[in-house]
Amino acid sequence: MSRISCASVAKILLLLLIFSLPAACTHYYVPQQYPLKAGTVPDFTGKKAINIINAQQTSNVKLYYAQGFHKYMGDMQLWTDTAVGLLRSELENRNIQVADAASKFIKLKIIHASAYQGFATIRCIINLEVETSTGYKKTFEGNNTSPWTLFRACDGAVTLAITAMLNDDEILRFIKY
Repeated sequence: MSRISCASVAKILLLLLIFSLPAACTHYYVPQQYPLKAGTVPDFTGKKAINIINAQQTSNVKLYYAQGFHKYMGDMQLWTDTAVGLLRSELENRNIQVADAASKFIKLKIIHASAYQGFATIRCIINLEVETSTGYKKTFEGNNTSPWTLFRACDGAVTLAITAMLNDDEILRFIKY
C-alpha cells in the first residue's frame, strides 16, 4: 500500500472546495408587489364581490435564471401570491369587494418564468394563466426589462402580466357584471 502525502490531501481538499462552490450559489426570490401605473388600464368598477384564488396549489420551485455559478430559483406558488395580492389591491382601489366566500372567482397561476441577460439590461418574462368562474381562460405575458437588477425585472413582469389581464375585454366584462 502506498502512503498519501500531505500535499496530495491538500490538493484533493482544494479540488473538493472548488467543485462544491457552485452548489452554494443558489438564490431564491419572490417578486415584490408594485402597483400599476396610472393610465395603463381602463377605468372600471364592479357590482359583485370577487374571490381571487391562487391556482398554484402546491410549491413549485423552478430555475428561472442562471449566470455563471449562480442559479436563481423561484417558487411559482409564491410568485402567484404576489400576482393575487396585486390584483386584490387593484380591485379594492376601485371599490370592488374581494371576498373569499364570493361565488364569482378569478383563478391566477404563474406557469412559467424565465430571465435573460441582454446588453446592459436584464429581461424577465412570466406567463400568467387566468381562469374565471364563467369558464373564460387565457394566458397573459408579463415581459419586463431592468438596467439595474434581475429582481426589478421580475417584479415588473408580474405587474405587466396583471396590467395585460386588466386590459382584456372579457376579463373587464367579467369584473363589471
